Amino acid sequence: MHGPDDPKKRKPKFELPEGYESEAEFLREMRIHFDEDVGADKLNRDAAIEDLRFACGDQWTDDVRLRRDAARKPTLTFNRLPAFIAQIVGQRRMNETEIKIVADENSDAAIARVREGLVRNQQKICRADIAYDNTLQNTVICGIGNFKLRLDYRAPDVWEQDICIDPIPDPLSVVWDRMSRDPTGRDAKRLFETFAVPKKAFKKDYPWAVPAEWSTTYSYLTDNTMNGWVTVDDVRIVAYWHMRTRPRVLALMQNGNTEDITDRAEDPDTLSQIVQRDDGTPVIREVEMPFAQCYICSATDILEGPYELPISRLPYFRVPGWEVRVGDWGHRWGLVRFLKDPQRLHNYWRSVVAERLMATPKATWLATQEAVAGREAAFRNSHLTDDPLLVWNGESGAPPQRVEPAQIQQALLGEAEITSQDLKDISNIHEANLGMPSNEVSGAAIMARQRVSDTGTIIYHDNLNQAIEECGRTFNELIPFVFDTPRILKILGPDGSQDTVAINDTGNPHSVDITSGRYAVSVVTGPSYATKRMEAAASMLSTLNVMPQLVNIFADLLVEAQDWPMAEKIAERIRLSMDPSMLDPSQVTPQHAAIAQAKQQQGQEAAQVQAAGAQSQIQKAQAEAAMNMARARNFLVQASLAPSHADAQTANTASQIADRSQRTSIEAAKAASAGA
Repeated sequence: MHGPDDPKKRKPKFELPEGYESEAEFLREMRIHFDEDVGADKLNRDAAIEDLRFACGDQWTDDVRLRRDAARKPTLTFNRLPAFIAQIVGQRRMNETEIKIVADENSDAAIARVREGLVRNQQKICRADIAYDNTLQNTVICGIGNFKLRLDYRAPDVWEQDICIDPIPDPLSVVWDRMSRDPTGRDAKRLFETFAVPKKAFKKDYPWAVPAEWSTTYSYLTDNTMNGWVTVDDVRIVAYWHMRTRPRVLALMQNGNTEDITDRAEDPDTLSQIVQRDDGTPVIREVEMPFAQCYICSATDILEGPYELPISRLPYFRVPGWEVRVGDWGHRWGLVRFLKDPQRLHNYWRSVVAERLMATPKATWLATQEAVAGREAAFRNSHLTDDPLLVWNGESGAPPQRVEPAQIQQALLGEAEITSQDLKDISNIHEANLGMPSNEVSGAAIMARQRVSDTGTIIYHDNLNQAIEECGRTFNELIPFVFDTPRILKILGPDGSQDTVAINDTGNPHSVDITSGRYAVSVVTGPSYATKRMEAAASMLSTLNVMPQLVNIFADLLVEAQDWPMAEKIAERIRLSMDPSMLDPSQVTPQHAAIAQAKQQQGQEAAQVQAAGAQSQIQKAQAEAAMNMARARNFLVQASLAPSHADAQTANTASQIADRSQRTSIEAAKAASAGA
């Protein structure tokens, strides 16, 4: 229990923005702005509420439902809208939008990569994809969605903060400045985010505040369109954000940076580091620096604040659907708005068909009273029994005649089909996207029809990408404010690989000053990394089918891209057998160095063996050359003796011939003598 003088029951004294004499004046102006901004968008907000209810299945008007219920006629709901909504939302979930940070002017590209990895890691920590998907779903259904940036401590027992990207489930809980024209809300000067807090929690957290309701001049919070949104047990409070400015002194420093020297403009050391003009005056100027300021308020009290962020826009991001201005009025809608009429007609005609089907099973009989006397029950219940035999009183004359039930008119079925086609034509989402058979047969024709549908709904994705890009710029502005102390940050690469980096530590030579420099932000949308990985694996396999000789060049990458168990380990083993010069420096491990050294030693030994063999071959060649020289000299000697040898041989031959002739003459004489 709190006593009358309990400090917890005393109202805190809050610092008010400049220009306000009292808290009551500040709150009165805030309530006026709230009513004006809600009132200016009332038509769109009321239509958005109807769209949300319609998408959830509340598709019959009260008067038609009551009339058909009284007549005991069916009021069926064949809700086809989730299939169309899922096509757009599902396409977003199959892709991802990356925030890219690029070094601007003379900034460091390495720091830009660290900032980009930090953004990627923070998105994963806070599950930013939930915020993006929820926002797109609301945009598609009712024409507006929102998400926000928020600072929060990493854990209850630490002082380090993170930048979180949070969803806003209720798209109408954010009330935007009625004068804003930028689709993302970049030019908005104020906004309100409303919360419903139970009265018990309100009294516990703010025991000094009055649990008063909000508006008396505008009924948005209590009218029938919001019945159940605010109850007697809740108190409506708001986070009231406003863009403000404060005077600052900026100077161009000799290192090329522009620094805020408001608090040290008279410091001689600071003045000596400022660029001087030709006339000797320092290059400085006074500017109105914007910042976002927030108060948490009820209808009659400031509850918390002010909270300030040094950013150039409000930390909320607006994602509209279609927006068209007609004169001074802006009209906004999503996919559901113009699908409601064909969906209502579809429900009506299908209900009429069901109504006819309920009546058709009751076949009727035409008979005289005498023909069925005493047998009336058998004929009345003939459609409920399995008895094929019906007996009638034959002596009465003509037998009973069965009258077949009326058939459902083809016109009713045709109307239901027409409304189905109307849904496709209005949404521009056709059979090829919905997975149903269509006239397209070839893959190219199906892809062409899908591209038509994608083009017709790209506005929703494009508006979301613009908001994410704005979120990236604001995130980039907050980095020097949130990450301004020495820390060890975890960053993520595009492929999800994790790394750590030291920041803002002057004593660490490997640390980077993440607060310095200027950086530009853009976004890139495409398939997720997992999808890209599967597509890369398929493309590499196709390439190998054409050029199988390339397998030794990227075999490790091909295996790593597969979804096999232990694919990375297999790829690592392949890399151990590859030349380190073909690998990324980050992939070269001590094992590679050891293997390279062993291969080098083996190469040296092989070279030595080869050199020894070459020397032996040289010696053998020299010996063969010497032998050939000796043979040549012997040949020359023999050649010089050849003439005398030839004469002797001739004389010897002539002598042998003369001797043979003489022996022949003697033998002939002997023969003649013997004959005589």
